[in-house]
This record gives sequence, structure tokens and C-alpha cells, in this order.
Amino acid sequence: MINAQELASFYDKDGYAPHELIDSFITQEFYDKLLDSFPPDELFQDEFPATRKRNQRPHCRRFMCYHVTPQSRYFEPYFVDVKQLPELWQELCDYILYDREYRDWIRDTLLIEDFHIRLDFHRTAKGLDVSPHVDSAGKYGSHLFYFTPKDWKEEYGGNTVFYKGKKIQAMNPEPEDFTENIYYPIIGNKSLLFKNVPHGWHGVKQVDAEGMHRQLFNVVILKK
Repeated sequence: MINAQELASFYDKDGYAPHELIDSFITQEFYDKLLDSFPPDELFQDEFPATRKRNQRPHCRRFMCYHVTPQSRYFEPYFVDVKQLPELWQELCDYILYDREYRDWIRDTLLIEDFHIRLDFHRTAKGLDVSPHVDSAGKYGSHLFYFTPKDWKEEYGGNTVFYKGKKIQAMNPEPEDFTENIYYPIIGNKSLLFKNVPHGWHGVKQVDAEGMHRQLFNVVILKK
């Protein structure tokens, strides 16, 4: 199901959050089937908050999540039962949550001990982005699996962006408030693991795809 591998340059990112883009972490045959059966839109709810911490712009998308450990009450409106998901996605969720190989890989790569997992699903429409932010202290990191539609083009955006060199003191910066940024392609069988650190500013480039959503499966690694 997966091709776990050592990420030799994960911590060698020169001022950015530790991260690595991984090709074909999921075996290609299984990935293709997952893409074809990505959970239907009716399982998602609009997440369009009015405000965000530190006066940052709200992050708006279609959202749902699945978890087996206690979570903040914030996520209750977005929770789905795993049995509501397509069968192949149920299989992947069970693997991520319970398989020792994956959990050991996360533990060894992020240099952490025990942790919880929440599984998030995002669908982001045209005109939306994610402003630069640092994740909350309760998060060790995220493993993002991209399931962009087959007709997606690079100019449609939706890339995860890492920033460094913040030029202002305020904690609600915009992309132009950084001296440098880096982003990676999200088309095809790719995933991206990153570690949450105090300087780990990141966001998402604006989506510019008519009639398509940026589709993402996010393994959120949380402190116990």
C-alpha cells in the first residue's frame, strides 16, 4: 500500500520548516483507485469562519474529518463516520490510524514519541487561498496527500507554500511580507510531510481552476 522511505534532506531546508515532497508514497495502483473514488462533496461542510487567530485572514474551504481519539469540539460539525467513506478510503484510514509501519515512520521522521492522528479532507474552490500562518502548538506536523483532479494544470495553483524571512513584526502577514518562498508541484501521486516549528510559516497558493476543487487528504499529527 505504501512505499515508506527515509527522507534524507527533511531537516536541511535552510530556514524553512522541515519538509519533504515525496513521490509515490502510496503505490500507484492504489493511488489511482483512491483518486477515482475521492469522497463525494455531499460529505463535506463549508468551513468559512468569520475570524482567525492573530487577525489572520480566515481559511475557507469545504471540510470534513475523521478521528478515533478525543478532539476539540470545533470539529464536531465536520466529523464523519469512517463507514460513510468509500471502501478504499476506509482501508486507507484504518492503515494510517493503526498500522505500525506508518506510525513508526512518522515517529522516526519527526523525532517524536507518542501522538494522536486526525484525518482531514479538504476541497478548495476557485479564488480561495490559505494565508501564511504557523500551526498551533498542539500539532507535531502534517502529512498532505494531494488528490488533484486528473485535468489539473500547474497554472491552477493550489500549491503548498513555505515562507521565510518575515519582514514585519505582526503575526498576520501576507505572502509579500516574506523575503523568500518555496513551493512544489501537486499534480499526480505526491505527498508532502512537514514538521510544525515556531518559524514554520506556510500557506496555499490561490486556486484558479474553473469548475474543479483542490482536493487534499491530510494526516494531522497531534500531541497527546
